Parts: sequence; structure tokens; C-alpha cells
Amino acid sequence: MEKYYEKELLEELHDIQETYGFISEEDILRISEKRSIPKANLYGIISFYSMFHLEPTGKYIIRVCDSVPCNLNRSEEIVKIIKEHLGIKENQTTKDKRFTLEVVDCLGHCDEGPVMMINDTYYTHLTAAKVVQILDNLV
Repeated sequence: MEKYYEKELLEELHDIQETYGFISEEDILRISEKRSIPKANLYGIISFYSMFHLEPTGKYIIRVCDSVPCNLNRSEEIVKIIKEHLGIKENQTTKDKRFTLEVVDCLGHCDEGPVMMINDTYYTHLTAAKVVQILDNLV
């Protein structure tokens, strides 16, 4: 394993992400110089982990699972409801910077689908009405 995959690098990236909501070009340049890691490699690491972002995100990051079990339980309908209700597309943030929508491969609740996670809270056995109610309670 190369030295830039160290636990400390991931912790540093996580701290930046948690503090600012995304990892800026300036952060990447600073880490690249400090750790002697090519910027391209840092971008590769950041893009590999879905929890890291290169653009500012909303206060609430909505992740909808699209794994096979969730898809069979109609997760695509949940995504459609969220898009319509918030007026955004996948990987977009609302203009007021309150919500960001992501579709992810798995959230680890395969027997409870469809599933979404908003920040650190999981919501299972979703229906269209339940999703709208959850979103409206966050506004």
C-alpha cells in the first residue's frame, strides 16, 4: 500500500469534508504539497469514496439506495419523488443549499428497502408519502 493511502490521509480528508462540506482545490493542493502526493492521485482517492465531495453540498445530504434489493422494492420511485419535490436531479444541490441528492449502491439495509439516509439517519420501508413527510419536516 502506498504511503498516501494511510489512515491519516483519510482522516484528514474526512475532517475537511466534515468542517467545510466539501474538499476544495486549495485543500487538495495543500495536501498534495504537504504529503508529496500527486493531485491526480488525490482526486482518485476522493472520487473513490462517495462520502467525499469536490463541490459544496446541502445541509442535508440525501442518499437513496439503488442496490438490487432496494431497486426491486421500487427505489427508483423514491428517487423520482425526491427529484420532483425538491426540483433537483441526481448529484445536484437545491439553490438554497438545503438538500443534495445522491443515489448510492448500498446502504446496508437490504431487507428494509427502499432505504434512504439523510446525513446520519436511516429511513426504511419508504413510500412516496413517507418521503414527502420526512423532507417537509426538515424544511
